[in-house]
Amino acid sequence: MRPSASQIERVAAALVRRLVDQKLLELDVPEPTVQSRFVALLNKNFDEEEAIEREAQAEAEKLIRQGAPGVRREELDLRRVEQLVKQRIAKAKGFAL
Repeated sequence: MRPSASQIERVAAALVRRLVDQKLLELDVPEPTVQSRFVALLNKNFDEEEAIEREAQAEAEKLIRQGAPGVRREELDLRRVEQLVKQRIAKAKGFAL
């Protein structure tokens, strides 16, 4: 489930604050600029994950309809097939789930 925009903004702000406080990050630009970049990266990540989930769901439904050799259609679990397809797609795209 995708977090709300305000939750993403709070995570980005907390992350930047902690990195600066622990002196792991030295800012050359204003903190709000860095925070907005983190927000953009987090949103992009959630968008990519949603796209992978949609693709996996469509492919899993297709596989279930077609059936698998040697496996009865009743024995195929949509959620399990979807998870396996999702893992394969994410791996191919270099996306960590």
